[in-house]
Amino acid sequence: MCGITVAIKLVGRSGYCSAKAPVTNSLVADGDHKKRKLSNGFTHSQLENSHGNFDHNLEHQLASSLDAINHRGPDSHGIWISPDSNGDRVEYQLNCQLHGLILSIVLLSTIAGLGSCRLAINGLGPGGQQPFSNPDGTIHAVVNGELYDHHCIRDEMIQLSGYQFQGGSDSEIVVALYQYYGVSFLSSLRGEYALSIYDSKKHLFLAARDRSGIKPLFWTIHNGNLLLASEAKALLPFGWQPEWDVRSIIDKGWLTEERTIFKGLRKVSASGVGNLNACDGVTDLTNKSVPETRTEEEMIAGVQARMLDAVRVRLQAEVPVGIHLSGGIDSAVIAGMAKHLLDKGDVKLGSGGEHRLRCLGIAFDKGSGYDESVIAQNTADFLGVDFQKTHMDEAELAANFEEAVWFDEQPHFELGFVGKHALSKLTRDSGLKTVISGQGSDEIFGGYDVYLRDYLRESDIAWPHNDLDIPTRLRELHASEVSMTNAFATWTGHDGTKIPPHLSTEIPTFASSMTIPHLFPSSWASKQFESLSPQVTMIENIDVRIRDLMRTKWHPLHSAQYVWNKTALPNMLLTNLSDRTEMSHSVEGRVPFLDHHLMEYVNALPPSMKVRYDPDTGQLTEKWILRQASRPFITDELYTRKKHPYSAPSIYPLAGPMHALMSKLITKNNVEQLGFVDWSKTENLVQKAFESQDQVQLRSAFGIAQWVVLGQRFGIPKAEASE
Repeated sequence: MCGITVAIKLVGRSGYCSAKAPVTNSLVADGDHKKRKLSNGFTHSQLENSHGNFDHNLEHQLASSLDAINHRGPDSHGIWISPDSNGDRVEYQLNCQLHGLILSIVLLSTIAGLGSCRLAINGLGPGGQQPFSNPDGTIHAVVNGELYDHHCIRDEMIQLSGYQFQGGSDSEIVVALYQYYGVSFLSSLRGEYALSIYDSKKHLFLAARDRSGIKPLFWTIHNGNLLLASEAKALLPFGWQPEWDVRSIIDKGWLTEERTIFKGLRKVSASGVGNLNACDGVTDLTNKSVPETRTEEEMIAGVQARMLDAVRVRLQAEVPVGIHLSGGIDSAVIAGMAKHLLDKGDVKLGSGGEHRLRCLGIAFDKGSGYDESVIAQNTADFLGVDFQKTHMDEAELAANFEEAVWFDEQPHFELGFVGKHALSKLTRDSGLKTVISGQGSDEIFGGYDVYLRDYLRESDIAWPHNDLDIPTRLRELHASEVSMTNAFATWTGHDGTKIPPHLSTEIPTFASSMTIPHLFPSSWASKQFESLSPQVTMIENIDVRIRDLMRTKWHPLHSAQYVWNKTALPNMLLTNLSDRTEMSHSVEGRVPFLDHHLMEYVNALPPSMKVRYDPDTGQLTEKWILRQASRPFITDELYTRKKHPYSAPSIYPLAGPMHALMSKLITKNNVEQLGFVDWSKTENLVQKAFESQDQVQLRSAFGIAQWVVLGQRFGIPKAEASE
């Protein structure tokens, strides 16, 4: 696990510096990462800006970039820089389609620099220091994340090619696999990762992320240089000046595709295998017209076996491993399966020095309606494991708000991200570097309420034993539509029905929430982008071949899951509630439910294995097959409990800490400095929101406050209308 930074000079002349051989800096952090002596005797200060003078300051820029994201890897920093190029100009080709969803660049002459700040989890010795290079020094890589089954792959590479590994790090297998298989090596990876490889022999650079987009990687071209980093703030030392991408902000492109809230900064796409079927898993989703031949018992056993294996590999590390535990079934079954595997002796807990499983959670104020710590404690008592919790009252949420926004680098629609930020601090303070969470379960098992309408839109003929007849389905569909309309009205202030007619069969129910009114666009922004629709932006970003499958082959539930998993999951949940909040305190998060072996199996299940109608009770049960597979490992309380999404309290009193914070941030100067928010529409927002206790207005205030914090922390100039 680490943070990574990459800089590649695309256009310019040679004469980078006097160095005639690659420069390396693999010094172990000595407790003062803000000043570190590099291999050429140079010292630097954190985030010192060298104004884009790439040719002479690349080493300095890379080191400052790593300091900016030192929270991602405080254990050591490493830098590799290529020898000086010989050509007068650089020829390059950006080809994002060459290898499917990989960012791939052909380079005929260039200067390249790779940097890594390391959070040591496996291969703790010097041999695990990044960047990695192959024995002949032609392939160089930086890897952020965790790769499982690496011992088996290591043995395979030694047997097939005699590869000489320098240490025991799981990430080093990337270089060996790439050297042997080429770009197709990505299909061999299992885990959460973002990586970059520079191949000087083939004149090739590529970057890729895991299938679900668990680990971040951003890229931009600045002053003729290709820059990549795990977080946007790491680009500042290269002279990159962030600007608001107002179009992306208004049409929600930052939530639905590769754009971000910053102009010209994009995400390397999630999923890194070079063909459509493999990278998107489209062949795994059930054809709605083909009847399922397996029995329920077979499918339940198949889910359970793959869940156990996904948990097993994620318990393996050379440091202690903990579990983030809430009041839901997802984290509870992870804890239950981990305890089961440890009791059987099938796996050791982290480094083996730990003898008792440790779980950690958040406690909100009792009576707020959001505190699940009692249920989490019940689970811990049932399993006989330790449970620590951090209490997040209003004062703590307000105190942590601005720091959490800075680490997230984008807004979130409620304050749960602040709680997760504080939970990661508790995790690190407890001596844990690695935690396992239940993130991703709702995505693959159909756990959200908004999925119910999509399940009911068509009969599930793939499951011949379905008890949901057509009259009952239509009745339940109507009830679901009424329920969703009311829910959207409460949550967003509109009824959720504004869907373009020509796309009504393709846009899933959850898309209506894309119009959450956190923003009051300025007059110029409204006029310039008034024709944009977040729903249209989202669906038109889906490959036309996938949209054809959605119309003809997939059940609406599976279409909704696919779109969510390509949009909201990587761009919101895995960002705001996973990687950024975990890494803000140097904690590696692992997500068993997004193990691709498990995901592929669950994708191939009929919709009625995920959402099940019970004719005896007249109720629809979400995540039905997960409940059956989890039954031996969880309490009766959780087996029967309905889904409650994790979130923080949304109502706060007048004259309290949150009211004071919003009043401080949402001022005339601050809002007008954004440029894309209308002050006349927000002038009285804070007072009205806290007086009325209106959830929609409070969420709008929280959203605008986050834009203000980001603008101030990044020093973003005021957005103005484009000509």
